[in-house]
Amino acid sequence: MEKMTIKDYFMEVREIVANAEIENEKRNRALEFIDSRIAQVTAKNSKRNDKPTKAQAENAMLAEKVIEAMPAGTALTVSQIQKAVPELTALSNQRATAVIRSLVRVGRLARTEEKGKAYFTLV
Repeated sequence: MEKMTIKDYFMEVREIVANAEIENEKRNRALEFIDSRIAQVTAKNSKRNDKPTKAQAENAMLAEKVIEAMPAGTALTVSQIQKAVPELTALSNQRATAVIRSLVRVGRLARTEEKGKAYFTLV
């Protein structure tokens, strides 16, 4: 079963109320209320998806710094990349790894593994 959203639940309730055998005035008030809630949820969700969060914007900037600092044809570990990029030195290894993995996901870096150690190269 697919996970239902709040909007899906409101749509189901709207359908039930619309088909219910109650007096028109009550039905119309209930439908107006449900429609206003659906509009609120839709507006809230559209605002949420428009712009990246502060952390996402910062990670995008850090990702560009990583790409600029990476030497072509050289495989580096996360720790080596952190040392090469001044903006990453203040970050934890976990956060730096997240930035680097995002670059692997979009295809700008390639990940290889040797003896259990991950190396990253420019694509």
